[in-house]
Amino acid sequence: MNRIGKLALVAGILAIALAVPIAAANVIYLYKAQVTVQPVTPVVWLYGPDANYVSLSLSNTSPQVTLTIPITNSSETYVYQALEVKVNTVWKGPWYLYVDSCSYSGPNLLTSVELIVYPTTAGSSPSSPTGTITITPSNTSCTVSGSNSITLTAGNIYYIDFLVQPSLPIKNGVRPGTLTIYFGLSNESAQIVPTS
Repeated sequence: MNRIGKLALVAGILAIALAVPIAAANVIYLYKAQVTVQPVTPVVWLYGPDANYVSLSLSNTSPQVTLTIPITNSSETYVYQALEVKVNTVWKGPWYLYVDSCSYSGPNLLTSVELIVYPTTAGSSPSSPTGTITITPSNTSCTVSGSNSITLTAGNIYYIDFLVQPSLPIKNGVRPGTLTIYFGLSNESAQIVPTS
């Protein structure tokens, strides 16, 4: 084989050697990914440490809270930390908590039920109240007064206490009443008017 033939052979081998990586570099791999995204709500409603004192039941989907309120001859019944509210950091705040509507069934003996909201952190004493919403239940209606809304800050945990004030005196054998509260949340404005 002459010199030109050898050069042509080397050039051909070199061209093939260079072409293989170039062709391989153009290979594209496609992957199919499936991602399940869990929706995150602005707040999570939880049973507070003393929820059992008012037989509290709740639903995070509404959010709906139902209390069985004991009616006694005491001038007032104060239930600490019945409800816990965790405000998620995913949602930018502030958020405004209000009572959208409520209903009551039972003896028409309650003057008012106050919802006292305050922030707290694990291992520390409760802070001063952020706000109070007053509910006046009767056997035909349920009205809301007090704060139009209560400001909640993202990342904070809040407790809601219940102050129950009956109309005295109360006869023996009066059955408990059931108060159902539908909470609302807004990030628009603190000037919210309940629908009830």
